Amino acid sequence: MKWLILLLLVLGLVGAVAKNGCHVREFYGIAYTVHDPTERHTKMMAWLSVNAVYCKASDYVVIWNNLSEWAGAADSTWIRAKVIHGYKDALEREKK
Repeated sequence: MKWLILLLLVLGLVGAVAKNGCHVREFYGIAYTVHDPTERHTKMMAWLSVNAVYCKASDYVVIWNNLSEWAGAADSTWIRAKVIHGYKDALEREKK
């Protein structure tokens, strides 16, 4: 039974790796695992800084539309500005 669970976990991790490097589920995972708003804000900002170049415009739309729920009290103008900036950059990359 342990081997079956281990196998399922490994297969889940292999299937979870996206080719574009932008894993929006990691971003909303921060919301559900980090309960301190200050720490959640810091981690969300760091995630956006690291993953911005890999995200598509559609990824940013998903983030923007769910940000108030995911960030909660950690939502700020800095996070919103980073999402807007990332969205504009993604549109430029997709035009090329």
